[in-house]
Amino acid sequence: MASLDLIIKGIKLYQQNQFSSAKTQFLAVLKTDPDSIIAIRYLTEIAIIEGTSAEYIEQIKQCLTKQPSSIDLSHLLAVVYQQNKQLKLAIQYYRKTLNLLLTTKPEPIKPTQAMPFDQKKYEATLWQTLVLFRQYNIRSFATSGTLLGLTRDNALLPFDKDIDIGIDWGQMSQAIKLLKQNGWQEHKRSYDLINPRCFIHSNGVILDLCGYGVEQKNGQTISGLWMANIPFSWNRVTTYSQIDLSDKTTPYGIVWHPKQPELILQALYGNWQVPDPDFDTIICAKNLAGFSLLTQCFAYSRIYILWRKQKWQKVEKLLAQVRHFQTDDDLFIELEQALKQQLTSP
Repeated sequence: MASLDLIIKGIKLYQQNQFSSAKTQFLAVLKTDPDSIIAIRYLTEIAIIEGTSAEYIEQIKQCLTKQPSSIDLSHLLAVVYQQNKQLKLAIQYYRKTLNLLLTTKPEPIKPTQAMPFDQKKYEATLWQTLVLFRQYNIRSFATSGTLLGLTRDNALLPFDKDIDIGIDWGQMSQAIKLLKQNGWQEHKRSYDLINPRCFIHSNGVILDLCGYGVEQKNGQTISGLWMANIPFSWNRVTTYSQIDLSDKTTPYGIVWHPKQPELILQALYGNWQVPDPDFDTIICAKNLAGFSLLTQCFAYSRIYILWRKQKWQKVEKLLAQVRHFQTDDDLFIELEQALKQQLTSP
């Protein structure tokens, strides 16, 4: 079978999430065409999913020497460096990607249909999981977007894609063991993070399990996005006042719930009473403890992805947040100017 046929078959399998079979096709391509950029790109994408992307770093770098203006290859290498905890190199290539955006004309995009949201199923799973945690004395509560919906709208947010549960960081291992015994499995390797941990239930509901701890130096409650085996200061950290819990009665039993949910929401969202579907919690959180290396990685990657999708209002908020921390950064000044042209062009 010719290389082109193998590539076409491999891409089709990849799009069907048959990653092992797709990998076989692309490896076969490399046997006859070891420099195939398409095959290397897809093999790297599969390796990212499997958590083995380090083995493709040199090959992607070689591909970039042949196609230095490839925005996709530049972003791919940034993602690989991030997965392998080389955050400074990841930032270097994310910035290169954003520079290439300035010289890349947006392509026409196909409209996508939003996935239906089964509010009853998600809410039932939320309460059932919180009841389960309480039965095993795991201090747990609805948090983030889930808490926002319950507090402001008395219902889960219709555009949310998961449920958010906060727990005591010291009970994370116990909580994970309990979830795995009750129909949950880890989802996408928790995106290479140790906090939060991401799980998917057999019913399709996705859960972000967010650990909250206490900073030893000042006694402040902290959470965020954390990677293992990097300096803690590199992580994305959010800060809160002390979180006290009280009992809440649900159709499935008694759970714990924040005694003052508005304090959590004010810390995270600021003016949480006003709906803002373009608010990006990861990057625009009001309680970020600085603009750390990992926060920069997520911010730059999201700007790239949303720019390519032409989600201009979301991009605008992200650029404003970056400029808040990096006021004199020429790259983001240029991106803001380019965005204005997109927003004003017919």
